[in-house]
Amino acid sequence: WYRRPHELSDLIDSIERRSTQDSPLYEALLDHADRSFALGMRLAESVAAAKLAGFAVQCDHLEMHVRLNTVPELPIERLIANAVAIDSELSSLIDQPFSAEMLDGFHARLIEGIAQGDLDALQANAPNAAIDEEAWGVVLRQLSLILEYANGGDGEDLAVLRGNLIADSIRYHQPYGFASSHIASLASKLFYLKHGLPVLAYAPISGAKYLWTENELGDKTLCGPDEYESTRRRSCCDLTVHHTLSGQCIKIALDEIEEQITGIAGKDRAAKAMLSLDQRFNHRQRSILARALRTPLAEFHIRYHQEKNRISYATARRDLVELADAGYLRSEHRGKAFVFVADARIDELSRNL
Repeated sequence: WYRRPHELSDLIDSIERRSTQDSPLYEALLDHADRSFALGMRLAESVAAAKLAGFAVQCDHLEMHVRLNTVPELPIERLIANAVAIDSELSSLIDQPFSAEMLDGFHARLIEGIAQGDLDALQANAPNAAIDEEAWGVVLRQLSLILEYANGGDGEDLAVLRGNLIADSIRYHQPYGFASSHIASLASKLFYLKHGLPVLAYAPISGAKYLWTENELGDKTLCGPDEYESTRRRSCCDLTVHHTLSGQCIKIALDEIEEQITGIAGKDRAAKAMLSLDQRFNHRQRSILARALRTPLAEFHIRYHQEKNRISYATARRDLVELADAGYLRSEHRGKAFVFVADARIDELSRNL
């Protein structure tokens, strides 16, 4: 009987070691993951959160809208884009306690720009859309307990499990209707940031959970959805199976992000080795071109380039302008700001890789 709890303990310990601020995976994220990568992770998580809520999402044009900060056509796509924007600002809330007001704020921002008729349609199409007054009272009491749990001390539950249970509880009770899945994801991410597990705030955990609900993870998890439901009915107060499945989904999400980072690092090394033969570029410009080759939709900001390389603003600007003058980058407006993106001549470099 004690084998499964020990296996779970080992699994959670492994997840925690891979997710802390001093873990090799986090250091690799800092070294190789640019803004484009972080945006991609946030978008993947937000899309999966929508799918967990029962919405079909077509991603063909959504990524371009999110990267260019333009307005998506469909209401559910607008919700996803709003979630990505909130996600990018979560670190500013680390010192604030969880509260109903905070989650209400998430909800207000999630539905921002969506017409009332579209909101009504989203709610009508969401599972378990109808709720009576008595049931709503139960939901509000559960939300209060969830917030208390999120703000509690260390307690008996490990942070990895607590953050996941917060998300699952919000999704189960749906205090925010069709937007509950996204609020669950954001609350969980913020919890992990607060508790020194920043890699888990990157990893697309909802994506792994969605694959599990679709029976697509096979023997990577303890059991499938049908067997889990049967187990849960037999022992509803024993969370061992639930925690084990959650831990396995989190591990799968970490494996995915690690695989992507490993691929990025390899491509960076290959690109920089090739570019090192061209004496026109300094080492900072070679790094920019390597990222542009790897991520064609990447954006480069003067201020970010300055801070990353600890150089003057004028030097950072010159690095980017020289690449633009050479035809490898071009400057574009994003609101009031200038950004640099890959231009046509970047294809000449890619053919040499």
